[in-house]
Amino acid sequence: MIFLASMSIFNFCHRFVPCLADPARRTSLGLKAALVVLHIVYAGILFLFDSDLIEKTKQEPWSYTALYLLLCVATLIQYFVTSCSSPGNVLDAMRDVNEKNSLFSKASMLSKPPASSKNGSLIITVEGSQSERNIPGSNVTSWTKLVLDMHPPGTSIRTVTCSYCNVEQPPRAKHCHDCDRCVLQFDHHCVWLGVCIGWGNHCRFWWYIFEETALCIWTGILYITYLKANISRAWLKDVIMILLLVTLSIALIFLLLLLIFHSYLILTNQTTYELIRRRRIPYLRGIPERVYPFSKGVCRNLYNFCCARSSVYSLERLPTAMELEDKSRPYTCLEFLTCRCC
Repeated sequence: MIFLASMSIFNFCHRFVPCLADPARRTSLGLKAALVVLHIVYAGILFLFDSDLIEKTKQEPWSYTALYLLLCVATLIQYFVTSCSSPGNVLDAMRDVNEKNSLFSKASMLSKPPASSKNGSLIITVEGSQSERNIPGSNVTSWTKLVLDMHPPGTSIRTVTCSYCNVEQPPRAKHCHDCDRCVLQFDHHCVWLGVCIGWGNHCRFWWYIFEETALCIWTGILYITYLKANISRAWLKDVIMILLLVTLSIALIFLLLLLIFHSYLILTNQTTYELIRRRRIPYLRGIPERVYPFSKGVCRNLYNFCCARSSVYSLERLPTAMELEDKSRPYTCLEFLTCRCC
């Protein structure tokens, strides 16, 4: 009877909330709820136990405490924005290219004068190490030819076609088995966020880690301040605060390492997948360890990561042998003075 009652309750919930019928979505919603509860618990216990902080809040509610709560809210908002953002799917980029290619072909056939490049231009940018070339409407190509042009000459379609999605992958793309789709500039699949990290949301992911790290540091400082002032008053509260501080310190170490690691990836224009599986990825096998084939210098890498995300899709072609040889050359003093590394 209890089993039948529980099954009827589950069926009732699935009927009105269809997303709960999917186990992956239930897990994702559970993680999101757990994250919100953790933030509420850590901040709530602090304000519940620390009478000095409550007095400061009453005296100056819009200074110290307001900034802390604002950071809490901003971190949660950044988390949900990142988890709901698209990493940039290869299938969507392919559809966009092919649809605009067919529209331009129809427009050029119907119109007697040649169509202007403004009407048929694609929002696709192909970036190279030495030059950037946009694909104007007069030279618009299909997705297959576009992908083959980014690979070395002589590359067959079979070697760049995903065996799961049956779509041609541009360089740096990879099929994610958790999301069951190919992702542009694939970095990793984040279980905590429930989404892939790729070209479209890597910047949001970095900002979320940064805000979460800053929030952990600030919360740890408040916990240590409370323990210094009230270590001998109420032992039960002290035990709870110490346990929370220990778990917070472990999370802070993990977040700091993750922030440093992804900052290094951004400065060198790499992804987690490319760094870990460097010897197994075909286009990185013959490249030395300390050579970053997609790096355009620290300053331009930062600019492309933070600011140059206005276009819908940005694709990077594989560097040529000459470009790789130039990148593998050691820096001289003159090149450091002329900021070649930047």
